[in-house]
Amino acid sequence: MPAASELVLAAEPDAATKARRFVATELADAPGDTVGTAELVVTELVTNSVLHAAAPIVVRVKRTDGGARIEVEDGGRDLPIAPPLNPHSMTGRGLALVAATTAGWGVEPAADGRKIVWAEVSSGPSGASLHSLAGLDLSQFEIPGADSDEPVFTVRLGSVPTDLLLAAKGHVDNVLREFHLVTAGSDVTESRPPPELVELIDTMAEDFALARTEIKRQAVAAADRGDVETDLVLTLPVSAAAAGERYLAALDKVDAYARNAALLTLETPPAHRVFRQWYVQGLIDRLRALAAGGPLPVVPSFPQALAAEVTRLSTLRDVSDRLSRLQLITGELSQARGVADIAETLTSSAARHLDATGSAIHLLRGAVLEPLAAGGEAAAHVVDLAGEDPLAEVARSRRPMELRGRAAGERFPGLAARFAEDRTVHIAPLVVGAECIGVLTVTFPLVGLDEESRSSIVTTLADTLAQALERAISSERVAEANAKLAAANERLAFIADASIVLSGTLDYDATLQATLELMVPRFADWCSVQLAEDGALRMAAIAHVDPERNVIAQEMMRRYPVQPNTDIGTGRAIRTMQPELFDDVTADMLATAAVDLGHLELLHQLGSSSALVVPFAFEDEISGVLTLVYADDSRRYVASDVPFAQDIARRVAAALRSAAAYREKTGQLADIRRVADAAQRAILAPPPARIGPVALAARYIGAAAEAQVGGDLYEVVARRGSVRLLIGDVRGKGLSAVRMATIVLGEFRAVAAELADLPAVATQLDRRLRPHLGEEDFVTALLAEIADDGSFSVTSCGHPPALLLTGSQVTEVGSQYTVPLGLGVQPGVDTGRLSPGDRLLLYTDGAIETRDPQGRFLDFVALLRPELGRDHLGLLDAVLTSLRARAGRSRLNDDLALLIAEYRGPA
Repeated sequence: MPAASELVLAAEPDAATKARRFVATELADAPGDTVGTAELVVTELVTNSVLHAAAPIVVRVKRTDGGARIEVEDGGRDLPIAPPLNPHSMTGRGLALVAATTAGWGVEPAADGRKIVWAEVSSGPSGASLHSLAGLDLSQFEIPGADSDEPVFTVRLGSVPTDLLLAAKGHVDNVLREFHLVTAGSDVTESRPPPELVELIDTMAEDFALARTEIKRQAVAAADRGDVETDLVLTLPVSAAAAGERYLAALDKVDAYARNAALLTLETPPAHRVFRQWYVQGLIDRLRALAAGGPLPVVPSFPQALAAEVTRLSTLRDVSDRLSRLQLITGELSQARGVADIAETLTSSAARHLDATGSAIHLLRGAVLEPLAAGGEAAAHVVDLAGEDPLAEVARSRRPMELRGRAAGERFPGLAARFAEDRTVHIAPLVVGAECIGVLTVTFPLVGLDEESRSSIVTTLADTLAQALERAISSERVAEANAKLAAANERLAFIADASIVLSGTLDYDATLQATLELMVPRFADWCSVQLAEDGALRMAAIAHVDPERNVIAQEMMRRYPVQPNTDIGTGRAIRTMQPELFDDVTADMLATAAVDLGHLELLHQLGSSSALVVPFAFEDEISGVLTLVYADDSRRYVASDVPFAQDIARRVAAALRSAAAYREKTGQLADIRRVADAAQRAILAPPPARIGPVALAARYIGAAAEAQVGGDLYEVVARRGSVRLLIGDVRGKGLSAVRMATIVLGEFRAVAAELADLPAVATQLDRRLRPHLGEEDFVTALLAEIADDGSFSVTSCGHPPALLLTGSQVTEVGSQYTVPLGLGVQPGVDTGRLSPGDRLLLYTDGAIETRDPQGRFLDFVALLRPELGRDHLGLLDAVLTSLRARAGRSRLNDDLALLIAEYRGPA
């Protein structure tokens, strides 16, 4: 054979280009198709060497009769394998092309552990065998890594489909090819791949190469023989076990790259993944057992491994199905708003997505489980928590329960009728934190999902439902609390307005009209005031929100006097002096109240859906009934409206008494005391006897008959968790002082309910009162707050300090005062804590400016001490009696107001 020409190349990206030019030059005088084929062949063989072998790469061209022999020698013993072609493989196509275009090709060993891949090209027939390794003595080729001194062990894994081995090998080769291309490209662009990728390349290409090469050889040999299955027998050192673990981890990372579209190569097919896990893990376990001299672990056959994977995937499919169903229900629950909406959504979703025949939700209310919602076959019934009932047992134990057909009736004999033979019932507790708030019941047909899956679904669904219901219940509670707070604030503002309006006139008829205008339409569609006169009730005023029906109301007042002896409404209220609440006025009620058919017709025309009848009286001098009626069905009076209406009625009574007294005594200036008392009491309603843990009492005494009406004032406002007190004195005398006191009280009620601390209340009062005060006017005031836990705070605005009464001790509090209200206050605050029985006494300057007959000021504290052993009511009366006695006359020099608060301890 003629001498060969050769070219030595490095493993560089342009090696194939150089080899192609070399071959074209050497075969310049050969036929054109021979040159083209030779260029194609050398390009493929050199590319394989660059990707899979070690430099130097030697290209040889030997002329033959009618053609040439192309040889490529490299430093790798990794045999060129041409697996069956498939559309998913990026490798093997080049060798297939070589086989198709050459007269023959093959591989043979070379010196120093190298190999030569050759191909013969000519102008004659082509189409060599794709599997040119048949009959080749593979023992001539060194196995990479087999030259180690480490002892080796033979592991028999069993039979595997040959085509699966070749396909798996092709997939790994695709990955390595892509990694090699990345590395080669980095040499050109001078941009190195990340270290993690370099480590993956090394692990896959070199770390486990010994085992991969053996499997590849056996697969090729089996394919050449036409064997359907390959019996895998591997002879490896024990170090291959650790290499196998690294190899599995590397392939998992490669799959992660593929799933994130970071590779062109697709993720490992499921069958390949099962195969690699089976053979690598089996190899690891047996190698280590052989090296340790212990018994060989049982490695399942590959078909068994496939069957186990199918079972696992089936379980995952069931789990996925359950999760999908739960996700659908959870998605619908997330759109529900409110407790009722959530319950309705779940019962309907259970039928659609769980194939349930029925579902029910019960919430724990005290000692019973009350039905919230039920759908399908589920029954909605109240369950005693202490009873023998499966729902009660689940709520008590907080453990789910499954009841199947007739067995459920045997377990709970008294409830056998509730359980059908062809049904299963799953009951799960609704638990939030450590608290069970109810139970969920779902009924299924016996056929369908397995009961374990159903139990898991219902339990998970119960947890989701419990959280959704807890959020909705909390939201509804917050909304309800906000609504109550808004209503309370509105009523406080209304009372403030009422005080101002009712004290704004001493005209009797104007007071009646002001009462109607206050109530309609804010708290009634129509309202009437009946007054008790000479043993009968007189309709004194009536008004309707609808002008046309107001005419009807006036006609009814004119034609039909009030009947005081009726057993319903105003007649009974004035006799018993107890309010009457009619949340739903019926036709029978109207018929009972009507005098005749004409009266009944007028009542129907006015409209009556709900009514509240409140009697009032003022010191046995005036009494009557305030009637409030809603004509619109959308509004109803409730129990919480009663004390509010009673408060308004008391103020109406005081205002009417003042107006009556003024009317009776007009022009009689010699004795203005009755007017003074009535006017002052019209705005100074007696405080409630108790608010929370605080007992309250007040006294007001007018000055001498010749004096004008004074401006002493006090008020009490209840807040959540505390009570706030005010006592003060408006500068000046006369009705202007009374009107100013009314404004002060109204503004205090408004701001005391809104602001968080007393200094803020004082500052806001100061700001609000300035527009109503003249240049030389001001208001002294002392504010106090007592919390339910006994803590208190006191703020003084130019007013005498409060007195803290503890046992036999009397201590001043609130001495760090600022200027009076209206002059720009900058209040401070004194704080402390009351024990049960301790008292705070607030007073106006009339208590400390009273003089004895010799003109000396009386010592108010000295008068107070002997009376400390009395209850809070007796203490006030005794102090007033003592002041009058020592003053030497029945009238004091100035108006006097006392307000006492006794802390009774937490409820």
